[in-house]
Order: sequence, then structure tokens, then C-alpha cells
Amino acid sequence: MVHVDAHWSRRRWLVAGGLLPLVPPWGHAAPSSPSATAATGDTRKSPLVFAVITPRGSDAAVAAWTSFVKRVSQELGQPITLKAWVSPDSAALANAFANGEIDLAWVGNSAALAVVERGVGEVFAQMVTDTGSTGYHAIIVTHKDSGLKTLDAAQQPGKGLVFADGETKSFSGHLVPLYYAFVKRGINDPASLYKEVRRGSHIDNLTLAAQRKVDLATANDEELKMFKTKDPDLASQLNILWTSPVIPQSPLIWSTSLSLDLRRRIQQVITSFGKHNALDEEVLKQVNNLSAFRKSRNSQLITAGDIDMFVAWQQVNRSKDLSEAEKAQRIRAISERASRLELRLKLPPSVL
Repeated sequence: MVHVDAHWSRRRWLVAGGLLPLVPPWGHAAPSSPSATAATGDTRKSPLVFAVITPRGSDAAVAAWTSFVKRVSQELGQPITLKAWVSPDSAALANAFANGEIDLAWVGNSAALAVVERGVGEVFAQMVTDTGSTGYHAIIVTHKDSGLKTLDAAQQPGKGLVFADGETKSFSGHLVPLYYAFVKRGINDPASLYKEVRRGSHIDNLTLAAQRKVDLATANDEELKMFKTKDPDLASQLNILWTSPVIPQSPLIWSTSLSLDLRRRIQQVITSFGKHNALDEEVLKQVNNLSAFRKSRNSQLITAGDIDMFVAWQQVNRSKDLSEAEKAQRIRAISERASRLELRLKLPPSVL
């Protein structure tokens, strides 16, 4: 039975320089490792809560995941509530895991990093697309008739260009383009190049660029593929200026409060899904054109951690309001955080 409810290589050089509930509703102390929770004997809640991010809106997310969650629920013999997670705040997601409001989730790498760093969740699976890919790319697009043929041309100041960037916590929409397309090209303040910087979802950005309401926009190649399917005429107006290095597919994470036995059952059901009958293969196609889920672990998030730590360092280093002593103190704090995070990301998986 399915219920639907709509709501950090900077680290390296910086440091060198029948499912049951998550937690009681009053919360818990973060475990020292993903397997620190007792395997049995804890009080449980029902139903299990499975949250999914909403890159194309809540209704589209629920429609894409409902059949999959229903089948997983049947295999587990456990009711599951499907929750559309609309908040861009990664800390809020980590709090929801800590407070027992979410048991499982499909989220972006950046949001997953916040949950893992907090010690309340662990990566256990990763998407595999219909082409067998376990990665995707951030992109920067423009209208085909914009006159912008290269990224260099789109990064010249004084042209009065309007840039549609992603939400600040969006991994492929903002953080990856910021790091690879701007900072690594010597541009520490992208906003200084443009007349205006807007922020929106991938689909919003693609639409604005195709309609020539902005001059360039961030998104990712998977969302562009979906956009081409939904509105091929509009999508045909777009040209890709820049493509990022490969990004690991967004992970599935579970609460570290779930017993090891429950985690094994979940991973078995999800990573074997679609391998035994054609109907389940069709169900996977509804979820971002998938062919399978494969086992994964926290180390999937190392690239996300690299970028997150670099951005934190950059914000401190560029601040005009901090004294040199204050900057040094905050950089030390970032270095200490990076060390702790590195240990988290290198933990062996709790379920092999």
C-alpha cells in the first residue's frame, strides 16, 4: 500500500594544508558508523517514509515514483508513504532524517552529503539509466540564435547578459557549474559578469533559455533529455555551450537508525528490482528511464564533498567583512570539518 504526501580536490589540499521506523519522534544521537544501531529490539513506526526530490515538480515526481514504491512496498510487505521533498534546504533534509520523519530518500548528491555528514543517513544504492550509465553531466545552454557559440563568449563582462543559474544547493544546477565552468577558469564571482542572475529549477532554466528570456542557463543532460521528450519544439531551440565532467547518478539513502536486517532487505529488493519480470522493467522506465539500481556507498559523494568544501573555503577567502585572523579561524574550522567528512565518506558500507 502506497501513501502519497506532497513537502566536498579541495578537501585533499585543504586538509593537507516489513520495515519499521527510523527513530523515536524525539530524535537520537548520531551513530559513530552506519552500523552502530542495534539490529533488533527498537520501537518502530508504520508506514515507512520514502522521500523523493522534485526536479520537474511535485506532481511529476510522484507520478514517476508511485508504481516503483508500490512494488517495493509489496515485496517488503510494508506500507510506504511516498513524500515529495520540495525544500532546497539540505540541512532540513538532514533534520528530517534525524527526527524520524524520513526513512529512505532519492536525493541529489549535495543533499545526500548533508545527511551523511550529519551521521543520520547512508548511501546504499545508485541509479543505472536505460543506457547503462551511472553518471550524468551538468550543462550550460543558450538559445541557438543567441550569438553565443562558446563558453568564453558567454563569460565576457559588459555584454548585459542574463544568466539563469540553479538554486544555490543544486549540485548539477549550481555547484558543479560554479566549480568547473567558472572557478577553475579563474572566475571567482560569476555574478560580476552578468546584468542579472536568476535562480530556478532545471526545467525553468531550460524553458527560459529556449524562449530567449535569458541568455544562458544551467541544467543537466538528463533533464534536457526529459525536456526534449515533453516539448521537442521548444527544446530544439537550445544549444549546449558547456558540459561538465561526469557526475555520479543521484543516490538512494537510508536512515542509519534502521536495523541491519532491515537494511539488507531493502537493498536486496531495490537492487534486484526489474531483473525478474518485464512489468518491473517498465516500472523502472517510469523513474527517469532507469534500467536498474546498483549497490553504492558513501564514497560516491567524494566529488560532492570536494566541491562543497571548496565553496565554503572560497566564501571565507573572498569575504570583505572578515579580518585576516577571522578568516584563518574559519579556514581552520573548514579544514577540521573536511577531515571529519573524509572519514565519513570512507566508511565501509554497513551492508555488503
